[in-house]
Amino acid sequence: MATVEKTILSPSAASGLVDESFNALDAKLPFSNVLPVVSNNGEKTVRWTPYIPAPATDAMTVRAWDAEAGYLKTTEQAGEKFAGLLPMSKKAHVSERDLIGRSGDTAFLRTKLAEHFDQLGREAAVKVELLRINAMVNAKIVLNENGVNATYDFERPTALNDVAPTKKWNVSGATPLKDIKKWVKLITDNHGRTPSAVLTTSAVIEALSTNEEIITAYTGQSAANSPSFISPDAVKQVLASYAGLTSVQEIDLMYTQLERDNGILLPVAVNSLIPDATFLMFSSFNDTTLGFTASGPTVEADDPEYGINRADNYGMIGLVMAEAAPTRYDVWVNGSYMPILQQAVSTCKANVL
Repeated sequence: MATVEKTILSPSAASGLVDESFNALDAKLPFSNVLPVVSNNGEKTVRWTPYIPAPATDAMTVRAWDAEAGYLKTTEQAGEKFAGLLPMSKKAHVSERDLIGRSGDTAFLRTKLAEHFDQLGREAAVKVELLRINAMVNAKIVLNENGVNATYDFERPTALNDVAPTKKWNVSGATPLKDIKKWVKLITDNHGRTPSAVLTTSAVIEALSTNEEIITAYTGQSAANSPSFISPDAVKQVLASYAGLTSVQEIDLMYTQLERDNGILLPVAVNSLIPDATFLMFSSFNDTTLGFTASGPTVEADDPEYGINRADNYGMIGLVMAEAAPTRYDVWVNGSYMPILQQAVSTCKANVL
């Protein structure tokens, strides 16, 4: 029968390790500044109110002296939404094979357990980031795994979702700058904030590097006097100068660099995180008002027996469980999170290839 092991690595210390590992990687992930982790105040249900533009102010009408007066129109501007937080858990173990010849070697065991907590904390941060990417790109999270079959919709206006360019950007005669300016107007018409950030793919930037409109905007010359292609950096200069898109990130390159810098490997291929044709515009990679990632309670952090003692009972927790036959130690990591895109009106997703 498994029992909680508190002497080698206490639940409080284990929770500190896994939470520190989660936070360290989370701080480096691109969307941690867009949908930052916040406490859900000890609640297992997250509530939010989507931003919905205020209705136009009606003008009062005049009337003849003896005519009836009309009534004010009342319109519900916004409704509160709610969703249950998503428990995220995983186990690891130090087996009897690891322990043979190391009886009483608590230093080895503590190091081995700490390695597992560090790894699982990083895995939790990666999962949260994958959920945030879905929330931002699709304005919804669709889940069908381990007993969870649900869709969470953040209500991006139809006019801003899966829009199409006048011509696909990889064909002759495409006018991406004109398309972008039209989409920026659509965002502002829906009371969203003017975009300065783009999440796209290397395939899109490559297509733009051979686009005549982009090339001539960069060179200031006619097509006959311009090269047949320009560099990705030159493309980004044009998007900044002509469309105000000052932060353009290619998701495949961005996460490949993240993997290299942090010694991790995402559980999905970086070139499959979003479709090649995706061109997502939003206010900024540093705009924390777009939404948040709620972090809620766990049973373990709420139980005085474990001595975790955490305000609002949120964040990742860790425990060590000891098993006598066969002798082994199990690692248990648990947390609950839910990304929320609250300002979907400030995002626009286009399919450009």
